[in-house]
Amino acid sequence: MPRGPFPDDECASFPALSHSWKEECSAYCQGTVHFALIPAYTETGAAMGGLTVIVYNPQKTLAGKIFCRMKTKLEENGFEVVPCSSREQRLPKRVEESGKKVEFAVSLGGDGTFLSCARKFALNPVPVLPVHLGTFGFITEVTHYEWEETLDAWLTGKLEVESRLMLNVEVYRAGKVAAQYRGANDAVVSAAGISKMVRLSVELGGYEGGRFQGDGIILATATGSTGHSLAAGGPVIVPPMDALVLTPLSPFSLSWRSMVLPSSDEAVIRVDRHQRVSVQLTVDGQELFPLEEEDEIHVMGIPDSVRIIKSNRRVFYEVVRNKLGWSGGVNA
Repeated sequence: MPRGPFPDDECASFPALSHSWKEECSAYCQGTVHFALIPAYTETGAAMGGLTVIVYNPQKTLAGKIFCRMKTKLEENGFEVVPCSSREQRLPKRVEESGKKVEFAVSLGGDGTFLSCARKFALNPVPVLPVHLGTFGFITEVTHYEWEETLDAWLTGKLEVESRLMLNVEVYRAGKVAAQYRGANDAVVSAAGISKMVRLSVELGGYEGGRFQGDGIILATATGSTGHSLAAGGPVIVPPMDALVLTPLSPFSLSWRSMVLPSSDEAVIRVDRHQRVSVQLTVDGQELFPLEEEDEIHVMGIPDSVRIIKSNRRVFYEVVRNKLGWSGGVNA
């Protein structure tokens, strides 16, 4: 299938690329290297003729190289490819203006890049192929040397999609919605700046959950349960379980413990009056909103809002064992 040259500014959009990487990237993009065409996709793969959005971390040199190779491969199979930096808050206008359906997306980076990608498609979820170029990579299980084989398997209908829930987070101020976010990992209400205790009230499923004094409270999805919540003593929730975990951060009262909640139960965190420190809301470690006294943060799980293309190479329990070092030895 004929294709035009890569626009001059797209390779240049990867500031981390060295000169040699840019030359190789340009060679791929100009069509010097070709890939074999892939046969028609089954119903579990992606339909031809649509869009593929590739969300990349511009600080990763390898992201530029893989992006250009992947773009060429997809275009030869009938896809229009749209690049999008993980730093952008929204999808490029080109996605809407094309009038085409986004068949699937790819994240090139670490877990943070995947979270950025998931939020961009929060209202219209599409399957996401997460390629790991980061440091830890709990969510992004496809390594940089497996992406091509995994992409072929997806396009030929050999891989399945796992659905996970996402957080819907709304901040109410004086009875009106002051801010709204979607998060795939977690929402954290904590002190901003100098480390002092915050005072919060918690309501769970419409019932009083208690008063809290400490560093803050985390509400995490199963996806986010292996992050900040786990470090604070919370449990690991196995995806794709539709559950939330509430984890206190350094509670003044030692009786406060983590709690697993049904995703259908709304959790409300109120910022009490007479705070001695500024309070903030952080979503996925990437979105920040300053809170005021008497603000209410309403958090609820939205099922099937994140769709992950599974590589079939690893199961969650294996990932947990390897990433968390549960080897049983002295170095575990």
